[in-house]
Parts: sequence; C-alpha cells; structure tokens
Amino acid sequence: MKTTDSKRQREPLVLVKYSVLFLFILLQIYLIFLKKHDTLDLDVYPNTTPTQLIYGRLTVGQTFFARSDNLCRVDIMMGTLDRQNDRDLVFELWEFGQTNEILRSTTVNTSRLLNNLYNSFTFKPVRKSKNREFAFILSSPTSWPENSVCAWMNHRNIYKRGSVLLNDAAGRGDLVFRVYSKRPISTELHRIVRNYPGIFGKTWFLILSILLFEGASFLMLIKLLDLLISSVRGNRI
Repeated sequence: MKTTDSKRQREPLVLVKYSVLFLFILLQIYLIFLKKHDTLDLDVYPNTTPTQLIYGRLTVGQTFFARSDNLCRVDIMMGTLDRQNDRDLVFELWEFGQTNEILRSTTVNTSRLLNNLYNSFTFKPVRKSKNREFAFILSSPTSWPENSVCAWMNHRNIYKRGSVLLNDAAGRGDLVFRVYSKRPISTELHRIVRNYPGIFGKTWFLILSILLFEGASFLMLIKLLDLLISSVRGNRI
C-alpha cells in the first residue's frame, strides 16, 4: 500500500516537472524565432551641424530606402537648444516616389524631447516595406523661433541613397537618424557579431554560445525542479 501511495504522490509532481520543462522550451522558441523586436536596419551618422529651426511652415525631413519589411520606427537626433519648449512636433512617414502619400503619423510634445540625443518615433509596422523609398517629415505649425527645436545632420552626403529635405526640397547632406523594423532575433545574428574581431565575429560562434547558454539554463531548471519536488515529498512524509 505504501508503494502504491508513493507512486500516486509522485505522478502529479513528475507531470508538473515535465510540463514546466516543455513550457520553458516553447518560451525559448517563441522569444528567439517568433517574437518580433525593433531591429536596427539603417544607421546614418555622425552629426556635424544642426538644421534650421522647425516652426510654422519650415519643415525638416529625409528620404531613405527601407532594407527590410515591417518598417516600424525611426530615431532622429534632435536639438532642443537646451531650453524648455512646449509645442507639438509632428512626424509623418511618406511613401516617396510614385504615390507620395502619408502612411503613418505621430505627434510628440517638444517638452519630452532629449537634447542632442536620439528620439524615437514609433508607428504601426509597414508591411512589405523592403526596398521601397520613404521620407519622413518633421513639422511644428504652432511653434515660433523662441519655442522650437531642430534636428542634427551631416553637411556631407554620407547616405548615398537619400538626402535631407528642407522645406520639402532636397538639400545637400543627410539627417542623423536610425531606421528599425520588426523582426525575430534569429534574423539578426549576423548583424550582432559583424563588428567583433576574430572568432567573436563569427555567426556560428554566437549560435554555439546561445545553445550552450540555453542548455545550461535547461539543466539548472531541471535541478531546481528536482529540489522542489524532493522538498514537497519530504514535507508529505
């Protein structure tokens, strides 16, 4: 009878153990291969000079080509002139070229902008954005010179596939900006390691490191579950 009772107590605990391990594996697969994150596609820098102030009818923007589908975010290095501005800044994403239509728009109050740092403008991902030409435009119709912001740019043409837009007209130079798209981490392995020297710059080394980390985490979880099960069984005796 004692053996039968022991087996009955053990079976639910073992079921819980394997259920937790199974959920752990599913979670890792989801985080690495399925869950989409904001991933960097384009990084145009460094900055050399501020743009004109953005107020009234004066606008600042940039044309660019998306490198991936699901374009979802643009970071722009902004300048607040180290003062407390409080007008709204409008970000518009345009399909540039044949259609010239606004695809996304978002508004942020200039009091929330970081001075001489990147500021993020996020929006609903644009499907099938890869290799399409876009432009983003910054405007602030209610601002005036003493209550307005600017963006940072490079006076040289450092980005060959686009150009700065000043009052909707192409100018010399490029804004300092970054472009992101929604993609799983598994698609970013090469980009993550490409700037590291030697073996640390190899994709296979990163994959091996991830496998070793996941394996160690899995074994630690097994050990933890076994300790918990032993503790529960001991309390039942």
